[in-house]
Amino acid sequence: MLAIKHINGVFTQFAHSRYILSLREAFIALLPYFVCSALAILVLNVAVNFSFITSADFIYKTVQQSSLVILTLFPVMVVISVGYHLSKNLGNSAVVGSILGLVTFSIHSDFLIFSDGIFTVDGTGASAYAVLVPSLSSYLLMLGRRFIPMSFFDLPLLSEFLKEKLLLILPFAFAFFALFLILPIIESVVHFVVVYLVPVDSQSSVALQLFNRMLIIHGFWFFGVHGDNVYSMMFEQTFISKDIFPGLSAQTFYDTFVLIGGTGGFIGLIVASFFLAKGSHEKNIARISLPFSLFNFCEIILFALPIFLNPLLLIPFILVPCFNFVVSYAMISAGAVGYQDVSISWMTPTIINGSMVGTDLVAPILQVFLIICNACIYYPFLRLSSERNNYQLAFNKLSSKLNMSERFAAKSEQRFIEQQRQSSVSSAHLTHVLNTISQSRLALYYQPQIDIQTGHVNGYEGLLRLIKRDGSITGPYFLDTLVAHKQTDIIDRWVIEQAHRDLMQWSNVGFKPTISINVNPDVLTNKSMINKICDLFIDFPDQLKIEIVESSYLTQQTLVTEHIEKLRENNIETVLDDFGTGYSSLSMLANLPVKHVKLDRQFLLQCEQPAGRVLYQQVTQIFAKLGFSVVAEGIETEAELAWVKSLGIETAQGWLYAPALPKNEAQHFVPKPIE
Repeated sequence: MLAIKHINGVFTQFAHSRYILSLREAFIALLPYFVCSALAILVLNVAVNFSFITSADFIYKTVQQSSLVILTLFPVMVVISVGYHLSKNLGNSAVVGSILGLVTFSIHSDFLIFSDGIFTVDGTGASAYAVLVPSLSSYLLMLGRRFIPMSFFDLPLLSEFLKEKLLLILPFAFAFFALFLILPIIESVVHFVVVYLVPVDSQSSVALQLFNRMLIIHGFWFFGVHGDNVYSMMFEQTFISKDIFPGLSAQTFYDTFVLIGGTGGFIGLIVASFFLAKGSHEKNIARISLPFSLFNFCEIILFALPIFLNPLLLIPFILVPCFNFVVSYAMISAGAVGYQDVSISWMTPTIINGSMVGTDLVAPILQVFLIICNACIYYPFLRLSSERNNYQLAFNKLSSKLNMSERFAAKSEQRFIEQQRQSSVSSAHLTHVLNTISQSRLALYYQPQIDIQTGHVNGYEGLLRLIKRDGSITGPYFLDTLVAHKQTDIIDRWVIEQAHRDLMQWSNVGFKPTISINVNPDVLTNKSMINKICDLFIDFPDQLKIEIVESSYLTQQTLVTEHIEKLRENNIETVLDDFGTGYSSLSMLANLPVKHVKLDRQFLLQCEQPAGRVLYQQVTQIFAKLGFSVVAEGIETEAELAWVKSLGIETAQGWLYAPALPKNEAQHFVPKPIE
């Protein structure tokens, strides 16, 4: 059981990794292109096969040229989409990452061939590089960005847009030239594995050669590579035109009885998808691809479902064609299926091609039997994959419906000009804020966090307050100004040191609470600050939590992760604050070394709408499954408390229990019972 649980955890982590989610986004974005590609080929072949047009007609030449262009540019479209989405999710410039992927792909994939002073285009072999090259280039670009100090172009007269692009010059060059060293190594390893470790014996029977070819092709397809094209480039396959049975060629046998609906026997997968929950991603994709799978086009399901790089669907993807091969071969060998020597197109729909190849109804009946068996093989794996993946799609759909996602305007240069106009006003405002702080007194107030079930205090959140000379108390309204001018360091240091002083004073009277403090995200990229925190709170194990917002992970994720791990080693946990506002990404949460999260009140307020309640409930369930400890912030009414309690949330914080209290009051705070 432990081994199965471990494998299940590994699969889950892999399936929800940034890389796999990025590839999923990339190929879903290509759906219009897949459909257009399939339609172009389908229309051309149907028109010719049924003699609607001839090769001499103008429309034939137009459609033929269009379909040729679409097929040729297929790997280019994959490169652009993968480079864009992966770079975006790695924190790189999506456009620059897409350009880098396209340039390196054109150089290394033989898509553009220069011969006798002329460039020619060859899209067949290039598909093997369409996923690999932009994946490598995006990660290399991210790696290269870490070699350059972020302050290298930190000049006041440069816009953020311009600085971002200038900072990518050297990483771009690093990634570009590194691929000249990395790709030959990868090519050598792949060549060794395929050629030397995979036996391809030309002396074997046609059936055995065909079976080996099927396994190799499906292996390539699983990694997003056009298996048929790559196999034909690497191996001799004259056996495909030979007879596997007297009067029945290997190609006809393969197209009719093995690839039912395209690579992987996808007609069975489509049938299985009809038994999934209504509205599931897999079911919707299957419906879209059904008319194309009838004519044996497999790309839509393969990439958009997706099958490729999906460990949960690898087993049926390989098992189904193997099952079809063995059963059909055994049935024909036993003489149970009559056949005749006919030439059929690979696009001929299932059942129709069986009726044409068979001498009676046994052949199409065998195909129906295989489809039912294929559906039974696919269903449990497809259902498990659907359950694992569809919560992310549901969250994105509801978030979009509630308009919770933020959109960044493209006109950054115009914003820069406007910022320059306001610079003098902004500087004066900063001076005013600094003077106000220096003439007042900072203090930490503590708001209790209550165990909903027991009513006991679980901990306190330290909140910054400004006590002015006249005795009035205000919140930290000045933080936005300090953040805008990158002047938060002194405040962060004060908060950390004050929290330490408060814990010391409480310890002297036997009070040992757990407190959490808010710091600017930059703290987790500052090694000296992390060391200071670890050293300062060494005598208060498990009494401090650091609250950060998720944006701190966008640019230096590896460094931030290392620092969070170091804090944890020193018994200091990190809490993800304000989830549900700003930039909140479930896919990124799967990779974070954080197990505590706070749901913002603004997120709770969305529950006034039916869809908002569903979203809040689903997010809570996801956190529970991922093992997160959840705090519901901003609880102000008994109805809100009853709602979060019904969802199984353990801890609540808000004015219903108490506002932020001075240190002495927090020490003696006793929660009032709430029914």
